[in-house]
Amino acid sequence: MSPHGVVDRPGPLCTIQDLGRRTGRRAGLAPGGAMDQRAYLWANRLLGNDPAAAALEVTLGGFALRFAVETAVALAGADCAATLDGVETGTWRTVRARPGQVLRLGYSATGMRAFVAFPGGLDVRTAFGSASAVVRDGWPGLLGRALRAGEPLRWGDPGRACPVRRVPRELVPPETASLTLPLIVGYEWAEFSKADRERVFDAEWTLDPASDRTAGRLAGPALGSGPRVLDSTPLVDGTVQVTGDGLPLVFMRDRPTIGGYAKLGSVDPVALDAFAQARPGTPIRFARADSEAIREALARRERFFMIQDVAARFPTGKRVFSNTEMSLNRGRRER
Repeated sequence: MSPHGVVDRPGPLCTIQDLGRRTGRRAGLAPGGAMDQRAYLWANRLLGNDPAAAALEVTLGGFALRFAVETAVALAGADCAATLDGVETGTWRTVRARPGQVLRLGYSATGMRAFVAFPGGLDVRTAFGSASAVVRDGWPGLLGRALRAGEPLRWGDPGRACPVRRVPRELVPPETASLTLPLIVGYEWAEFSKADRERVFDAEWTLDPASDRTAGRLAGPALGSGPRVLDSTPLVDGTVQVTGDGLPLVFMRDRPTIGGYAKLGSVDPVALDAFAQARPGTPIRFARADSEAIREALARRERFFMIQDVAARFPTGKRVFSNTEMSLNRGRRER
């Protein structure tokens, strides 16, 4: 079958992502999924897509896609100075393209990850209920690698009539020079000394350039009393673990499923979207989280984007919890 578009340039890292694997934790599989789920969900919503439709996650920009059909796309996330045949399009909106036109994303001045969604979602292979690529796993095809130049792409409904839509200005996340991450302290909090527990909320770290889709690594003052090995326990998106060098790291979408170093707790799942857009060197602080406020914010988000409908489609015979639900349930047990 003929492609609907071809990747001319993939940029430093371009992968296919969705909401992540809904099963597979028992087998030790990372969930994967869009790093900035708010931007990903908005891109799909603008097109009227299923909230779990597969899209492109473009890290840092440098991306180009040549269209073979008349279609619409939606752009959200980092501002990469997107253009269509050299005409600036902006982001957080839909764009109409004709055959032969080229969508280009420049290198982002702010933010880290842009999302490109297509009507009906990308038509690609799935595993464990997801099309998300986890490069570390090395699975066959696009489930285990980044896109390459010349990669053909097809999507579900290229001819769908999609009007020009924009995310309301007041709902577009503001650019920030620093981040404060709400932290739900965990049951291993007591493994740290009183001085270290106070330092967690007083200190300022910066995001280390070694950060990736597995974890955001923080550089700054070391915590001296907690980085000893404990029994391995489950990890969720946002778990903050302190490793042997005494520095915190915040686990993200391509995280392992268990970890044995002492853990401070878990970051508010909604705050992980802004964290996923933070550039190396961004100042990072922690603040005590209000668990009930987080639960209410998550419920509003899941209703707005209809995420609950996704979990209902998995006939596992058991309740399938989202990563965000797992974070909050863990926090509830840890208090």
